Amino acid sequence: MAAILGLFLALLPAPGRAQVLVGATPFGPVFSRLRPAGADTSLLLVTRARRVGVSTFVQNSGIRGYLQLGPRQQLRYRVGTDMIYDSRGTPAFVREDYGADVAQVFTLDEANHWQLGQQLHYDQSRANATRTGLWLGRLGYQRRLRPTSPTDSLSQMRLTVLGGLATDRRNGRDDAGFAYGFDAAALLFTNGPAAAPLVVRMLGTRAALGPRTMQRLVAEAAGEQAFLPEMPLTVQGQVGYRTNRAEDYLLGSVQRIQSDTVAAQVGASYRINPFATLRSDNNLLLPTRAFRYRRLREGADTLQDVGYRQRELDTRQELRFTGAKLQTAISFSYRERTRAYYLDNSRNLPAPRLATVLAREQVKDITEQTTQWQANLTWLPAPRHSLALLGNAQLLRVDAPSKDNQQTRDELQNLLRLTWTGRWAGAFRTTLGLAGEYRRTVFIRAGQSAENYADHLLHWEPGFTWAPGKWSIRSNYHLWVSYQVRDLVSEQGRNRASRVLEQTQSITYQVRPHLLLLADYVRRENRVGQLDWAKFRESPLDTSVTHDFAIGARQSWAGPRGSTSLRLGYRLLEQRNYGRAALVSDAANGPSSTLIYLRNITRQQGPEVAVERRATANFNLTASIWLQWLRTFSTYTAGRGNYVGNSYTAVDLDRETRRLLPYFELAAEWRVGARTR
Repeated sequence: MAAILGLFLALLPAPGRAQVLVGATPFGPVFSRLRPAGADTSLLLVTRARRVGVSTFVQNSGIRGYLQLGPRQQLRYRVGTDMIYDSRGTPAFVREDYGADVAQVFTLDEANHWQLGQQLHYDQSRANATRTGLWLGRLGYQRRLRPTSPTDSLSQMRLTVLGGLATDRRNGRDDAGFAYGFDAAALLFTNGPAAAPLVVRMLGTRAALGPRTMQRLVAEAAGEQAFLPEMPLTVQGQVGYRTNRAEDYLLGSVQRIQSDTVAAQVGASYRINPFATLRSDNNLLLPTRAFRYRRLREGADTLQDVGYRQRELDTRQELRFTGAKLQTAISFSYRERTRAYYLDNSRNLPAPRLATVLAREQVKDITEQTTQWQANLTWLPAPRHSLALLGNAQLLRVDAPSKDNQQTRDELQNLLRLTWTGRWAGAFRTTLGLAGEYRRTVFIRAGQSAENYADHLLHWEPGFTWAPGKWSIRSNYHLWVSYQVRDLVSEQGRNRASRVLEQTQSITYQVRPHLLLLADYVRRENRVGQLDWAKFRESPLDTSVTHDFAIGARQSWAGPRGSTSLRLGYRLLEQRNYGRAALVSDAANGPSSTLIYLRNITRQQGPEVAVERRATANFNLTASIWLQWLRTFSTYTAGRGNYVGNSYTAVDLDRETRRLLPYFELAAEWRVGARTR
């Protein structure tokens, strides 16, 4: 059902650009415009496949192109697949989608004012057991709006009408019916081709599929105008209205989702002087949603009609100054979102029962208000050095009118970041970043007061890049520390301290112009501990360390037919998790379990091969494989005392897993006949 609506909309040609549909699957109608005159036959073949997990694979492919059947006739087509396969699933395919489109377009006159065409569309999702089909005839008219203007060849008007048949199979039902629509659009470049045009568009679609009806209406207008030549003032705005009706089957009923949205946007930019600019952007969105039901048979349940009204307001004001050595910007933004639910008494409930049901829905009513101040400053004290300062203050207020909604809260965030960048002789560059952040979350309802906390964060980010001759060395570090402290004394046992250290090292050496040696190492360490904020002391709870090391060489060849590169290497990926556990004892005498310090280790290693080919004959190929040996095992050391938590036996800890898993990735693209006469 949703595919037909999206499909129908996508068929309508957008002014000045080709149209591509995205329906229930990534495939859909391909075209709305003719290729330039003189274009020869063209075909594009694309395929991609890769392994993304132990048992998960992704594959997608496509064939698309066009045939110039004559000076006024053109045929376009597209066929594609999109799949996600999990060998452990039932069924094995998580997603298995197919799509195809064929369209034929005729130009009826020499001036290319009138066009006549037809299109066939097929869309199938086997994993979801849905299938849609569509045939549409199309009659279009277009002309220039300012034919007497020698400088304006872009302003134009387009009118299109559509009509045909649609089929939709889902939920074990086959539906069919008529589909039709219209599109009217105009572009007017009143300020020249370099400025934004005035755009007006209205389109409507409708498809009647048995007991279901889907329709959409869109009306939009957007424009921009400049004033004050000495100190340019540019004002731009946009207004629009959208209504959408989509229906599907649910519990023996037809569910209608009725969406109506009014949108308005106004913005302005004013250049105060050559160095300062003031910008303003303001948006208002008024969406409403209604969920309505009608029974298909007498025994079906009568579902309650429900809906909500929403208001979204977003405004941002910015003052920017740009000088030779100093650049700064200050901005203020405010965003408000309010949602209120309502009921239609479709079940003829008595007043007390209706009030109870309405109160249950209104628990979800919510208002969110976000206020943010942001300032950044960049200073260039010397030609090769820069200092950047960023400050941010944000307050989020969430208000839920219902007392049963516990999400009423305030969230405060303050951030200050200082970054210094220095460039030195010998292609040596250093960076140093320091940041402090404070977050505060306060729940207003007493029942959630145990969740109130303050978070203190520190960031340290040094790094350097050095490229002496044939060498290139890059090193970056990022350490961030977080201290999360609960407000209530009774909740101090939930205080947490965490440290995350990431480091990246990369070294390359250019042996010859086409031979490069490279080595990369990435390490990430995450430590979580229980925090005693009063004594500023912590006890470790869990630690994980990840090492990712790769070494290899890349050789490339270039010739008149294209270029080829080959990379050979070796990669090691290891993850270690440290924690405490209990070892269960089978001895008749002594404690039933003892404390152990457990290490769970996952090690993935093996050779890597990657090939890349880019041919002048419009053929590109990229293929890589990591022949990975996977091993998981555990080690431990005995501690003192007992431990209450996860427990294992010696047999459990002696188990290990060994597997050979080739991780591969393949991408190919071939353009056939991409040339002009």
